Amino acid sequence: MCSSSDFDFEVLTSAELAQRLKVKESWVVDQSKRSRTSDPLPIFRLGKHRRYLWGSPAMIAWLRRRAGNNTQQRKAGSSKNGGTIE
Repeated sequence: MCSSSDFDFEVLTSAELAQRLKVKESWVVDQSKRSRTSDPLPIFRLGKHRRYLWGSPAMIAWLRRRAGNNTQQRKAGSSKNGGTIE
């Protein structure tokens, strides 16, 4: 039998993860699909439902990789000012 200390990760829905990351739920769903990105969000399935393990090593690693990808120019930015939003 498992105790609560054996499972230290919080199970989230795509809506809950979107709220934590302060993004739209549709972005979370898109980033979970291997066909949409080369580095998809780590998921597990409960039947047809996607779930996310908040605090898991896979999620932490994904967040760290994404935090290092801030060098890309943003869509809303202008090429005149290096892609920054004023």
